[in-house]
Order: sequence, then structure tokens, then C-alpha cells
Amino acid sequence: MELPETNNAGAVAQNEMMNLIGAYRLQWAGFSDAPVDMFFSVNMPFSVSDTKHGVGLVFSSENIGLFKDQSVLLQYSYKMRFWKGVVGLGLNVGFLSQTFDFSGADFTGNGSSPIEGDEYHKQDPYSSSSSSDDDNALTFDAGVGAYYSDDEMFVGLSVAHLNSGTTDFGTDSAEMYVPRIFYLSGGYNIPQRNAFYVLKPSTQIRTDFSDFQMDLTCVLEYDKRIRGGLTYRLGDAFVFLVGMDLFSGLRLGYSYDLPISRMISSGGSHEICLRYSFKPEFSKKNKYKSDRIL
Repeated sequence: MELPETNNAGAVAQNEMMNLIGAYRLQWAGFSDAPVDMFFSVNMPFSVSDTKHGVGLVFSSENIGLFKDQSVLLQYSYKMRFWKGVVGLGLNVGFLSQTFDFSGADFTGNGSSPIEGDEYHKQDPYSSSSSSDDDNALTFDAGVGAYYSDDEMFVGLSVAHLNSGTTDFGTDSAEMYVPRIFYLSGGYNIPQRNAFYVLKPSTQIRTDFSDFQMDLTCVLEYDKRIRGGLTYRLGDAFVFLVGMDLFSGLRLGYSYDLPISRMISSGGSHEICLRYSFKPEFSKKNKYKSDRIL
């Protein structure tokens, strides 16, 4: 399922609908302390005079081992007619929180004292701490994005963690750097001879200029309701995609990642997404008073 709002504020309310979105991802099933991701979003369009806008609120959470990253972002986009469609220029601002589960960490190797010859952890301020509470760090977070879409295609460019902040756990040796991440995405709809079918190839590139990830996707959609396809994540996995519209406005999607990298031995990754879209009605209905009702 396409969820451009996850990394591009310019895509907020691009369909001029109110959208409620939820996603859950279990990565590397069967792998100890595997990552678990959750994403929730609500966004809606609004107008001011003759201009169109979108606003949204996003909550995301990622658990990896002893670390938990959570963010809350307020998203805004300004909409303009362009060519055959609409371009959205977006901004998101909020906070990123990182939590370290101190109670789950073993700095000693035997539960009582550092391993013989382990000079690194002898000097680690965490290893000598008696605290058993979670350590938390908070930093400001911001991002920008541009997103164009029409009936045939979409193109998006965005930057997450624009300010490239650092979360501080209180010591120089316990700082976490949050890298700036760039996203480039695009896709095109190819009608088939049978008008009920549409082929939808797309791609997404993600990079912080030290790491690079590229997804190549092809989805076949039937009657604008049922879809299935395949993604190849360069050097990492094949992803099998299925989805359908359950009833008016409610869309369900599921994907399974089959890893091909020898670095990870697991039962694959599972992701499920649910999206509900509807037309918001803000105008007040005219009310008439009957002279027969006193």
C-alpha cells in the first residue's frame, strides 16, 4: 500500500480526503530483539479563500533491541494546480524521542563486573551506574517535501531529520546522531487492453549519503479495488504485496519480505496497513423551522 505521508509532508491530504492510517511492521521474524515499527497518521484538507492546504498529525515508533525511537510530527502542505495535477509543498515539525532500556543491558559479561581485560566498559559511565531506569533523550525534528500527482503518475522528493539533531543521554559517550535522510520516489500508471486492469510500476530511493536503499515495485490493480505485486529491494529482499478495498473508503494492505541477504537469517518480515479515507463535510446544513412545530 502506498503511504507517501510516512516520509513526505507534501503528500498530506493529496487526495483531498480525510485519511486515517495505521501500519504495523514486524521485521526479521524469529530473530531475537527484531525491530518492530508502528505508524499512525490522521490528515485532512482545508481551504482558505481560493487556496488549498493540508494538515496532519503523525506518530511513529520503532523498537530495536534495547532502543526505542518515537516521534510526533505536525505536518502541513500547501497545494497548487500544476500541469495536469496537483503539487504539494510540505513541512513537518515535532520531536524525536530515543529511549535506552538500561535494565536490559549487561555491561559486565558475567553480571557482576567487567570482563577481564575489558578496558572499554570499565571507562563507560553506564557500566558503573546503578540506575535500572530507562534513559530518555529528546530532540527537535523537522523535514520538508514536495509531492506531485495526477491520474497517471506521481513524483516525490523529501528530506527527513532536516536539522540532523543529536539526542543526548547526559554524557559525551552517550549521544546519538540522527542523520539527514533523502527520499526520491516516482510511479506511473499503465492502462491495459482490458480497462479493468492497470499496471503500476514505481520506485523509491532512500539515502543519507553513507547508506543507500532502492526499491523497484510493480503492482497490478484490478477494478481499482484489488491489487497485487512484487518489490525488489536492492541487495536485501523480495517483497510480496497484496491489498484490497474492503468497502467504501477502507483499504487493507499486507506485505511479506523474503530476505536474500546472507547477513540476516530469519523468517522474513511482515507488514500490515489499514487506511480509511472519506470526504470531510465542514459546511453547515441549512436548517428550517416548521411553523407546525412550536
